[in-house]
Amino acid sequence: MTVATPWEAYLGTLPSIGLEEIEDRAAMLTRVDRKYVVEPGHWAEVVASLDVPVEVLEIDGLREFRYESVYFDTDDLQMYRDAARRRPRRTKVRTRRYVDTGTAAIEVKERNAAGATVKSRLFLDSLPEAGTGLSDEAADFVGGFPRLAEVASSLRPSLTTSYLRTTLVTPDGRVTVDSGVEAHDEAGRSMAYDHRLIVETKVSHHAGAVDRALWARGIRPTRVSKYCTSMAALRPDLPANRWARTLRRHVDGTAALAG
Repeated sequence: MTVATPWEAYLGTLPSIGLEEIEDRAAMLTRVDRKYVVEPGHWAEVVASLDVPVEVLEIDGLREFRYESVYFDTDDLQMYRDAARRRPRRTKVRTRRYVDTGTAAIEVKERNAAGATVKSRLFLDSLPEAGTGLSDEAADFVGGFPRLAEVASSLRPSLTTSYLRTTLVTPDGRVTVDSGVEAHDEAGRSMAYDHRLIVETKVSHHAGAVDRALWARGIRPTRVSKYCTSMAALRPDLPANRWARTLRRHVDGTAALAG
């Protein structure tokens, strides 16, 4: 019998909120993101300690949702390299499949010089075939961004990630909680993170209530990116100093060639 973690047990006690209400109240497409790697038990304590209301996204009785994201990059992995070199302005392109609801989207995430992230999204009727470039519809969308106009049609899949996500809403922002994070690249190499949760807070400006509750317990933001940290684990030839500590502490074993 599978025993629920303290976080899973606590999750069932939270009041629910629907997707439309979240989009109305806290779409957070322009935001400041902070990421943390947290033990499930500690995370349950953090949420229980909050002195603000906390609601959890629920759709058709589900509170945890399966996600699959495919990241696209240039042949020389320019988007990865921009992040590794800490370029103030950088971009990510990915398709996202919401497995449980059967929907899919193309997303562009742009980080500006002030450190804020702007996410733009277009829902799609279908996703590209595995291993192929963007569909015409997705490429047209991506090409509408000045930084991507010249490369949109040549972007190729570089990494696929999958995980379970829970979304929380507080009066000052949103929080995503990801578990079971795994990744594989186009060469068949695969890797996984350990049992800890990847928690991301999304607020408009300053630190939110969840950030402050984490800091009060000595849990500080961590440099972790599902795309970049996973690519660094799978490709030792890439520059990876920025994520070296995260790789040592939180990646489950060594990336291996499948098969």
